[in-house]
Amino acid sequence: MIRLARKPGNVFGLILWVGLIPMLLLAGCSSRPTSAESSTKGVKSGEVLVEVIALNHPPVRPILNDVDQLLSGYGDRVLVQHYDFDTQEGQDFAKQHGLETHTPLAIFINGQMAYELEGRQIKFYSFPQGQGTGMVPEGGWSLDDLRQVLDQTVKKP
Repeated sequence: MIRLARKPGNVFGLILWVGLIPMLLLAGCSSRPTSAESSTKGVKSGEVLVEVIALNHPPVRPILNDVDQLLSGYGDRVLVQHYDFDTQEGQDFAKQHGLETHTPLAIFINGQMAYELEGRQIKFYSFPQGQGTGMVPEGGWSLDDLRQVLDQTVKKP
């Protein structure tokens, strides 16, 4: 807790304290669900929930930009929630979803990460095909796979 000495004439301290209260109150606000809240909170009927958990830094950041651009094309048909592995909220989400190892990226569509697409099993985990790094291999999915699964999921009643 921040404590300021109360001295007569300490105008700077008073200004600092008055300005600090709104900042502290706003710091506690979040549009993402906490571990205690349901991840489906705020999802409208017929809307698809897409939860993206990732390491929000290079080399993952460019992939996140590509995923976000793809998701933006669905407008209000999808609700997108982002989680950063490097935060407590992200760690809680990862634990709830069984992600226990160093994971650059995982995408859940309506709570599911694995899908069958055109007779093959895909899992939206790690980097897309062709975009892995020397330290972290690519996953078995592509952005086109993500688009196809979303197209099918959005069309379902």
